[in-house]
Amino acid sequence: MLQKLISGICLGFVFLKFYNGTGDTFSFFEYAVKYSKMISNDPYGFIEFFFENVTDDKFLTSQPRVVAFIKIASLITFISFNNYWIATVYFSLISFSGFFYFANKVVSALPESKWHIAVAFLFFPSVVFWSSGFIKESIVMPAMLIITGNFFSWLYEKRSINFLSAIFTVLMCGLVFFIKFYYAVVLISVLIALGITQYLSRRVVLKSSMQVTAFFILLFILFIAVSFLNPYLSINTFLQSVYQNNVATVLLSSDEKLIHFYSLRPAISSFLINLPIAIFAGLFRPLIFEARNVFMIITGIENTCLVILTFYVFFNLKRSKGNTDILLVTSGTFYIVLLASLLAFSSPNLGTLARYKIGFLPFFIFLLLWYSPPIGKIVHRFKKPL
Repeated sequence: MLQKLISGICLGFVFLKFYNGTGDTFSFFEYAVKYSKMISNDPYGFIEFFFENVTDDKFLTSQPRVVAFIKIASLITFISFNNYWIATVYFSLISFSGFFYFANKVVSALPESKWHIAVAFLFFPSVVFWSSGFIKESIVMPAMLIITGNFFSWLYEKRSINFLSAIFTVLMCGLVFFIKFYYAVVLISVLIALGITQYLSRRVVLKSSMQVTAFFILLFILFIAVSFLNPYLSINTFLQSVYQNNVATVLLSSDEKLIHFYSLRPAISSFLINLPIAIFAGLFRPLIFEARNVFMIITGIENTCLVILTFYVFFNLKRSKGNTDILLVTSGTFYIVLLASLLAFSSPNLGTLARYKIGFLPFFIFLLLWYSPPIGKIVHRFKKPL
């Protein structure tokens, strides 16, 4: 918990000292203060803003996901007496609670994973830093982990679904959907397909290969169904949205901080051609030799270590003693790869990507540690009595 609190405060100081008080964190805080004051001065106006999105700000009217975050942030700012640093502590505490909740859920079902979970979700520097403080990720990440932790408990501990926990999980799904749309679409689709496949495999005995096949068929059906139910989620509209985000980011970024795609267009063929670039960039860039400042150096060191560990795990899979649940590993890998590529396509700025990738980064780190023979040996030695 102390790491989270310190990281949240450090994030504020970074934006204050190195970016002269600009950036999302202070912009969001200014909006939060504005609507926090309305709770006392104009409660009816605040209710209209909170429930009906009524606002006189032209920027907010065009940014529904920012509005969703500001609603929550204004409540937290209100109980923080409109003080940025107190609000930062609250955000960091909320974030830690979600991470700790998830860790307990997974370790309860999989006790041998406690060291891997601790490193990947509670101590990895980028994960801790970019999920702390007055930013969207401090709210979205714990919500995602609560959703995932509950699903994991229901599926693998076979606990009955409590009504209150089910309602809370649905609320967390809505929160993620309204604040981080890409995260929600990928996470919820994967979890639903995983849950249905697990249910079917318990009703009718299925081999691992059949489980994986069923998982991908269900995912395909889900994506098709969603595209018909909501025209804004059709494949062409979705690709157009991702492409527009890409263009907007490119226009605002310097060339050396960009992921360069090959003639990217809002077409399936163009995205498929550029998919390998997007996957590698989403998972591993920036590398150490691409670093331009101290933050990119730290991220570059982490990413370079992840590249080395990925290659090591890949070439030593047969020696690995990790989880043999192919369906769980497949669904986790698909989530990581799909979200990594989507984020790389829509936010091709390496600095921005370093922050956004925490939506999948701890899961990626966990899988690498879980299947890494050296880590397994180290953990095994810790378990032995001295």
